[in-house]
Amino acid sequence: MKAGDNWTGEPGAGHPAAGIPATRVSALESESEKFEIPFSEGMLVFRRWSCPGPDCEAVLLVHGGSGSWSHWYRNIEYLRQRFDVFAVDLPGLGDSSALAADYGAEDAVSAVSSCLESSRVLSTSALSTNRSGALHLVGFSWGCVVASQVAKSHKLKSLMLLGPAAVGDILRRGLIKPLIRRTKGMSPREVFAANKENLARLMIYNREEIDDLAVYLQTINTNRSRFNSAQFATTTLALDGVKAVTTPLMVLYGEHDAAAGGRAGIELRRELFQAVRPDMTFEIVPDAGHWLQYEQSELFNKKLEQWVEQNT
Repeated sequence: MKAGDNWTGEPGAGHPAAGIPATRVSALESESEKFEIPFSEGMLVFRRWSCPGPDCEAVLLVHGGSGSWSHWYRNIEYLRQRFDVFAVDLPGLGDSSALAADYGAEDAVSAVSSCLESSRVLSTSALSTNRSGALHLVGFSWGCVVASQVAKSHKLKSLMLLGPAAVGDILRRGLIKPLIRRTKGMSPREVFAANKENLARLMIYNREEIDDLAVYLQTINTNRSRFNSAQFATTTLALDGVKAVTTPLMVLYGEHDAAAGGRAGIELRRELFQAVRPDMTFEIVPDAGHWLQYEQSELFNKKLEQWVEQNT
């Protein structure tokens, strides 16, 4: 979700995405319980939105590259009425501490895995009291690598992957338009325009869905990114993870996912997943790009609700 940016200012006065979107995001965040869990390089940040009912299923949302918990902004309000919702900021992203300079993908996985074992998270959540004590894990893009690898060492009720990367060295050259590089010399409106165009090129299929909120989230998330997930995109880490477990698995791609190479690339990915997990559920979400849970939030929210209920 990043375009090699070196511009690090926050959206402020004069930025078209400042104002109401920032207030909305801040309001949702303020309703969460925040956990700062220590790991080898610092602190990993988890947030929890508690379900109002008893014995709610627990769902952990794992965001994508150059993102944060806010990748799930359009989903949390709906899901929290039905589930105990957790979201993590992955290492070097959002509010979480960065990894050492020579980090690998396994370092991010290890950080999340060790933090999930911490009683500070488990003892204060439905994870310690609901039924079997297991959770439902949902990963998006780079978060699919972390989620599928974490699944190898943690008991889960289900695993859902949205637009997973790291399924092999699949040629994507020419399929994604080069993203616009932001620079310090840009005005706030030029930064806004660049981020909006980058969302259209990589993340969101229907340009009408690229509202000020989406641009605001793109801006604050890329500004805080200290982790390069793109370097792991051609590995097989996601496939390796799901191959090693029997956890119920659903894989979703947006019909127009630019990161996956469109429909032809998605069908190739279907074959790869079927080869290692023939029991999986694989679906293509219509009229959606890579960030499908934002672009088709109502459809995704219902689909996740049904998936969790099916695997309760």
